[in-house]
Amino acid sequence: MATDQEAVRPEVGSLRDPAELMRPERLSALKQTRLSFARLLMEEMVREQWDISVERADVNAEGVGRVVYAVDTPAMRLSFGVFSHNPGGENTDRIIADNWDMWGFLCEGRATPELMDAQFEELPKVREGRATPEILIWTRSNRSSRFFGHVVDALSAGHQPDVEFLAQGGYLMRSSGYYGNGLNGTREFRAMDGDHPVKGPYMAQMLSVYMLRTFSYDLAERMARARNPDAPTIDDDIKRYLGTGNSSGIGIIHYVVNHPQLLNAWLRAREIALARVKTVDPTDGDVERFRALLADARRWFAEDGSDTKKFFLSKDRIAEGLAATDDRLASLRGDDGPLWGRLCEWAERDLEMETQELLHSLLIDVHPAVCEGLVDALTVSERSDLRPAMTVGELRSVVESDYRWALDIDMSAPGARRYFWYRSVESEEPRLGIRGEHDYEEYGLPIDIANQVQQCEADLREWEHDDTVAEFLFAHPEHRNVVERVQTVHDLPYAEIRANPLDADFVPLSYISCLKAIWGIQKAHPKSQGWVRGTFYQGAPLREDIRAGDDSYWLYPTKPERASHWRDR
Repeated sequence: MATDQEAVRPEVGSLRDPAELMRPERLSALKQTRLSFARLLMEEMVREQWDISVERADVNAEGVGRVVYAVDTPAMRLSFGVFSHNPGGENTDRIIADNWDMWGFLCEGRATPELMDAQFEELPKVREGRATPEILIWTRSNRSSRFFGHVVDALSAGHQPDVEFLAQGGYLMRSSGYYGNGLNGTREFRAMDGDHPVKGPYMAQMLSVYMLRTFSYDLAERMARARNPDAPTIDDDIKRYLGTGNSSGIGIIHYVVNHPQLLNAWLRAREIALARVKTVDPTDGDVERFRALLADARRWFAEDGSDTKKFFLSKDRIAEGLAATDDRLASLRGDDGPLWGRLCEWAERDLEMETQELLHSLLIDVHPAVCEGLVDALTVSERSDLRPAMTVGELRSVVESDYRWALDIDMSAPGARRYFWYRSVESEEPRLGIRGEHDYEEYGLPIDIANQVQQCEADLREWEHDDTVAEFLFAHPEHRNVVERVQTVHDLPYAEIRANPLDADFVPLSYISCLKAIWGIQKAHPKSQGWVRGTFYQGAPLREDIRAGDDSYWLYPTKPERASHWRDR
């Protein structure tokens, strides 16, 4: 058998065709992998045995007060400062909300009392407030009204919470935003270099997600002890089973469309890992490892009772597909060719897309070596340059070859231009408007790439092949952005989603789900076609496990034994 290094190196042609991958329904089906940001951060934290501890805490019986966490890494100390409030009235996860149960920030160095005082004044003004140069992330969250209160009540009564009840949500606190990379004066991502512990994309955000999980447990236990000094702590198995909630809406659509280089880099790295794993001829031990993960994932999805509505494949269907995969695996063993490649070929014929993508994630987990050399590729430049000397003929050729998908969309079809996208002045939230029913279509945002390409191409036809792009744009400045985009990303295979966001049948959560998979979310529960809730770090190591360097596999955790009757022992 070939060596591991030889076995995992694919031919370029083994990457999936962008025409297949970059469809909304396929992107919506993607699942987290070892290259997702949450998992990359956790791997680093465990490998380097980061030490997370409470530096200061002053919280009353109602959970109101301040907490400062120290996050000691080999390179530097980070701090996570928290302002906890007493929830009053009904909470909302909308970005314009002023009433949040918790405000927090991640910073370099110590969160001194002076810094805490300054951030206490600025954080609530999240749309106008200013951070200081050492601040990496601002965040805010709400307690789950059902699950957080249940945990506090159970501990106060002297017993563990009901795991069956908690499993319906999977978290105690839920955040809807992590503000960083220069927003509000936070440190820019590109300024974190060298041995900075969170220098990778989204590492600072993912650390904040993890710290919210830690804070939610600590707060519930402190509130319970205030009611009953003999209250137990939450059982460690229950803590590991829970994660951090997240809520995301249609604002993600703008991010995905406006960052094509990032999208290409993230998806291409994932596709290279998948292409590599398909070439692996596994050992008997690899097969047994895969079957064990398959069984864990099957149980995990079978236990998930969340309503996927009409937008996602039901969790039961995914579990059934995983069972069929296990059965099929036995019949494929012993045939010619790499086993994993043949298993994926079968899955692409016989399984639904979400189950296919979960299978891909599991195979990559069995062979982590396929991700070697890919992490650095996740950091890319987003520089965009206009090439004014290019001829109109050259530009038309690029459009004809690399944007054929955009030209093939029928923008004259019924419903093809039903929507337009804009940002509300009052709420600063992204919105979806219906064309012809609102009087502010002129403020529509340019996320309709296919439509822009078609309009540009129609005008290009009126020009001579030897004319320059500079001459064309002088006459048609309205096309500058799309021309620059085409010139910059036309040769990046996974930069453009092949869809029409203006169409009446467009489902925004396909873009939302794609980005959440890249972040590393484990569960996604659609509340509507443009609003998705989910859970990060469910099953992940606790701070004690990280400190001990426990690198146990943590995806698809086993639900702890029903614990409503447990007592602290």
